[in-house]
Amino acid sequence: MSPAAGRPRDPAIDAAVLTAALEVLRERGYARFALEAVAARAGTTKASIRRRWPLRQNLVVDALASVLVTPPVPDNGCTRCDLVQSVRLLATALDERLPGGVLAPLIADCAGDAGLHRRLIDVLVEPTRHAATVAVRRAVDRGDLLPDVDPALLVDLLASTVYQRALFGDAPIDRGTAGPLVDLLLRGVAVDFERLVRISRRTDRARDDGDDGHGH
Repeated sequence: MSPAAGRPRDPAIDAAVLTAALEVLRERGYARFALEAVAARAGTTKASIRRRWPLRQNLVVDALASVLVTPPVPDNGCTRCDLVQSVRLLATALDERLPGGVLAPLIADCAGDAGLHRRLIDVLVEPTRHAATVAVRRAVDRGDLLPDVDPALLVDLLASTVYQRALFGDAPIDRGTAGPLVDLLLRGVAVDFERLVRISRRTDRARDDGDDGHGH
């Protein structure tokens, strides 16, 4: 969104508006989200917000993106570990970082506009999806997964469960459920599933020993 001609955009106002938008979303949810409330909290005007974000959906997308981090590509040298980490990263983003009950109505609100829908996907979904896809490609290259596995499709299969639980209010994916979800899929695409489990357990033990390294 370009600022009004001849008027430089103040990043401090942008930051205040994004912070205020998040607070309003957390307190009121998406259905009762109002620019007037955001403006009052940010110490600016509704007109000023409209100049920056003519579409309220774009403001909400940017506000949500402000609390997400670009995820690292999992690289544990362990295919099962990488996939479990990918699932957990996505689950953490949806269940802990984003305000509850906002993503589903936002998706519905953007569905009728191809540009809004594409931007929502590019900003909120694609970074995590890309990181996981790179991890899957590495797993194929090292020979852990069948050579004809479609990395993007495999990632979508894993992510679909996380999104379904986040969007429909089921119990979120946590440390106890990420592993079984990955295992269910790996049994169908792993060249040697049991070997991957053994490597994963050794890696987990080594990581736990390292995390415990306060004098141990």
